[in-house]
Amino acid sequence: MFTHHLKSIAARVGAVTLLSAGMIVGFAGTPALAQTQTTHTTGTSSIYTVLGDSYSAGSGGGGEVGACGQSPNGYGPWVAAKLGAHLENLACAGFTTDQVRTLEVPYLQSGTKVITLTAGGNDVAWTAAITACLAPTSTATMCQGAVANSIHLMSKLPKSVTSMLKAVKAKAPGAKVLYLGYPRLFEPQNMAALGYTPTQISGTRALNAAADLLNGTLAYSALSNRVAFVPVAYLFSGHAVPSANPWLNYPGGPNPYAFHPNAAGYQYGYAGALKYFL
Repeated sequence: MFTHHLKSIAARVGAVTLLSAGMIVGFAGTPALAQTQTTHTTGTSSIYTVLGDSYSAGSGGGGEVGACGQSPNGYGPWVAAKLGAHLENLACAGFTTDQVRTLEVPYLQSGTKVITLTAGGNDVAWTAAITACLAPTSTATMCQGAVANSIHLMSKLPKSVTSMLKAVKAKAPGAKVLYLGYPRLFEPQNMAALGYTPTQISGTRALNAAADLLNGTLAYSALSNRVAFVPVAYLFSGHAVPSANPWLNYPGGPNPYAFHPNAAGYQYGYAGALKYFL
C-alpha cells in the first residue's frame, strides 16, 4: 500500500535534503519573527503556550503559514481545545534550544498556565546524519561518522536545555511545563521492497537508535530541571516511513516538511501523548 510513495526515493538525495525546510536549518530572524507567528484562540481566560521547533510549530500538518512554518493542524490547537485555553504558538521551524531561549521566551506571557515544547533536534546535525545515511552514494563509514557526530553533539544538550528551561521558568514561574520527545522516523523492515540497499537500511536502524538516545538525553535534561518529559515514539511505532498508515510526511511528497508529522501524527501522536499529562 505504501510502495508508490517511495519507489524512487533511493535515487533522489534531493528529496532527503528537504528535511532542511524545518528540521535543522534555523531562521536568521529577529525576536519579532516569533511574535508575529502567534496563533490565538479566543473566548477563553487561561493561556496555553507552545514553544520550540518545527514539531511544535506544526510544520508538516498542512496549511503552513509564515517563515516559522506554523500549521493549524499541529498539536497545539488540539491541546488548547482540551484545556479550553487561549493558544499562543511561538514555535518556529529550525530553531535550536538557544534560539527558543533568546527569540521565543521573551514573548512568553507570565500568566501562561501550561507550556509545551519540542527542542533539541536542531542542535545535533540531524539532517546531515539522515542525508549521509540515505544518500544513494552512502557508505557505512559515511553514515556511521555522521551519526557519531550527532551523538557527540547530544552531549552538549543538557547544558543548553537547562539554560532554556531556566529562562522559561523565570518568565512564567507558575506554568506547568511539558517537554515532548521525537518519533523514530523509519520502519526499516519495510524498506527492502522499495529498493533501499542493505547499507541504507542499516543506516535507518542506526538513525532510529540515535533518536532513542536523543530522547533519552532530552528526558534526562528535562527531569533534571523538574520538568515532565512526554515520550511520543511509542505512539508512532508502525506509522513511520514507510508504512501503510504513515503519520510522517514522506520525502518527495506534497508537503515540503519531510519526516515531520502530518495532521494525523500531530493529532494521534503528539496530542495523543499529551492527553495523559494535562
